[in-house]
Amino acid sequence: MKRSFISKSLALIIGVICISIAYNHNKNVIYETNGSIYGTYWKLISTDYISDNLRKDIKEELLRIDNIASNYNNFSELSLINNAQIHKRLKISKELYEILLFAEQLNKISMGYYDVTVGLTVSKNGFGPPIDLNQTFIHKSIDRFKLLDGYYLIKYDNFLFDLSSIAKGYAVDKIHDLLITKGIKNFLFDIGGELIINGSKHKQNWKIGIQNPLKNINSPIIEIETKNYLSVATSGEYRNYKINSDGKIVTHTVNPIINEHINNDVLSVSVTSYSSNMKADAWATALNALGPELGLSIANEHEISVIYIIKLKDEIIFKKSNWWIF
Repeated sequence: MKRSFISKSLALIIGVICISIAYNHNKNVIYETNGSIYGTYWKLISTDYISDNLRKDIKEELLRIDNIASNYNNFSELSLINNAQIHKRLKISKELYEILLFAEQLNKISMGYYDVTVGLTVSKNGFGPPIDLNQTFIHKSIDRFKLLDGYYLIKYDNFLFDLSSIAKGYAVDKIHDLLITKGIKNFLFDIGGELIINGSKHKQNWKIGIQNPLKNINSPIIEIETKNYLSVATSGEYRNYKINSDGKIVTHTVNPIINEHINNDVLSVSVTSYSSNMKADAWATALNALGPELGLSIANEHEISVIYIIKLKDEIIFKKSNWWIF
């Protein structure tokens, strides 16, 4: 009887210990899932459990946005608009309307250095889809386009929209909203370097590294530690470039003022935002095209948190706006 009691007591103690170990393990576990989209990767890291259904929902949402804003998808809403007649009143989705509305606002703020109508130049430089040679497109819109109440658009000349500088950020925002509605509160979501964090990593700060542009491996040159909400977007030429037939480097970011790829000493531009990854994404491209002198002036005026990483000879220097706090 006594031996039976001792055996049962030991079993109970061992059971409690096992439960305690399992509990402490679950308190520190990190879940991760990933995939590919928009010619790059996506990744979700969370302290909350990621179900197969959630992964499916993420993939479906990313594809839904691709069907709105991709110019590689011939059947997307954007591609249909690119091939539509000018001076025609076109009904567009609320989401595309919101993207174009901010893009046009930033076009004015940046004095034309941010422009989503330079699709022809982007494609001719080798960073966009093949061009239909049977159509005559212009390098950028001169007469622009108009957004009308009720989600309508009128194009006033035959240009090509390119939303690669804003659509990824918009998708990051939408996945953030999806995760919150699904009860996921603590996570980092990333599409090709445009990312959002929310909540904490087991009550600790998330660590975000901004890539060292001079190294091929993932080696951060700047680390950001924070929790709660933060968006980070980076525009850089250090990986996305081509060598033309003359042996010269052609970067993917366009200077819309001269309709040429940018050519300066800026390696990357990173923008942080407490409100929107879409806005951070677009601002990073705009400030990259503007260059550090003019870009920082406009960033300070509009309270934009930005850091430029610049190579001068063999030295890397940093230039920050007054609103950069990290």
